[in-house]
Amino acid sequence: MGVFSRVPDTMDDSRLLLEEHANWFTKTGLKKESIIKTEKITVVHNSIVRKEIGKLPANILVEVREKLRKTLCI
Repeated sequence: MGVFSRVPDTMDDSRLLLEEHANWFTKTGLKKESIIKTEKITVVHNSIVRKEIGKLPANILVEVREKLRKTLCI
């Protein structure tokens, strides 16, 4: 899945908005409002990842998983 800071005017069902004003947003490590695109799946080797910038709360991860299941039709 990809995280993108360019938020479109309309959102597809496969995407989840990470809103700046949410009380948990600062924990994500993101600098501004972003979207998760579950239709943009990429494999990245561990050696490329340098550090963790933040975390999503459990309830948001549940939403991401649900959207991913719908995107993949599973």
